[in-house]
Amino acid sequence: MTEHLYPHSVVDLELAPVLISIERNLTELRESTDLEYTLVLELNDDDSFYHSPTERARRIQRYATRRVSLHGWNIYPSGDRHGLSVWHGDFAVTLAFGKQVSDYVLNGRAR
Repeated sequence: MTEHLYPHSVVDLELAPVLISIERNLTELRESTDLEYTLVLELNDDDSFYHSPTERARRIQRYATRRVSLHGWNIYPSGDRHGLSVWHGDFAVTLAFGKQVSDYVLNGRAR
């Protein structure tokens, strides 16, 4: 029998708008013709600050969560560095970075 999950709090009800907002920001990166320029322009930083996949994944996290009201949801890079996990309580959803963004996170130097 399938277990049905229902919202248990106002925070649970906020999941959809949080996911949609983060996904919208990740889509901008996926579709960017110059990923580094897009990141620099929005975050006012530069690639030389980010030396490891973990640091680059957190840079993408900063971009993806900018101007997003998280309503109590926690965001962190997924363990495989291919997406962002959106977590609260016992529930987590992972949004994929996509090939271009994952390549940047894992290998550095955005194109």
